[in-house]
Amino acid sequence: MQAHRDRPPARDALIYLVRHGETVWNQAGRQQGQLDSPLTSKGVAQARAAGRFLRLLLPEGLDVVLETSPLGRARTTAEIIASELTLPVADIRESPLLMEHRLGAWQGLTYVEIDDRFPGARQAREADKWRHVIDGGESYELAGERARRWLAGCTAPLIVAVTHEMMSRSLQGAYAALSPEETLARSHPQDRLVRLHDGMVTEMVIAQR
Repeated sequence: MQAHRDRPPARDALIYLVRHGETVWNQAGRQQGQLDSPLTSKGVAQARAAGRFLRLLLPEGLDVVLETSPLGRARTTAEIIASELTLPVADIRESPLLMEHRLGAWQGLTYVEIDDRFPGARQAREADKWRHVIDGGESYELAGERARRWLAGCTAPLIVAVTHEMMSRSLQGAYAALSPEETLARSHPQDRLVRLHDGMVTEMVIAQR
């Protein structure tokens, strides 16, 4: 799937977005937001596969800037990728702008628990998912502002950014100037990379080796 708009932010950079590997809470169906849980063995394998795939994709002759959300699941994924790319772990940059959306009162809960504690809350969010703010959380609209700020700071020619599912969606939308509806329709499964380049948003299946 591809999307294209004229003159996106960071249009001169080649950016690969990586979603962190599967976590214990992903497996349990718990909302993580800006809380954290460790990678599963499958998540570690996904991070290694992403690093190996990037090793095949990245052009020679360009220094790689490896940047990550500071949340543990993303940082661990970035360290595994650094090992596969033979990059010093000390060179990994952390950016709070790449953190997952804040999910406030929902963080750590399953959908069943959310429905039990906050009846009707999920339906209210679905009715206006772009602007709705969970108690103590952050809307897609607000997270989009963070995404634009991160993209505006992308001055290196080649960047690998480790982030999260919803934040990746926001980054894709901000990069390609997508509408709210188009942004919400984007995704980032853990077996994919997303390339941002020349105004294009391209989803790539990670080759297994």
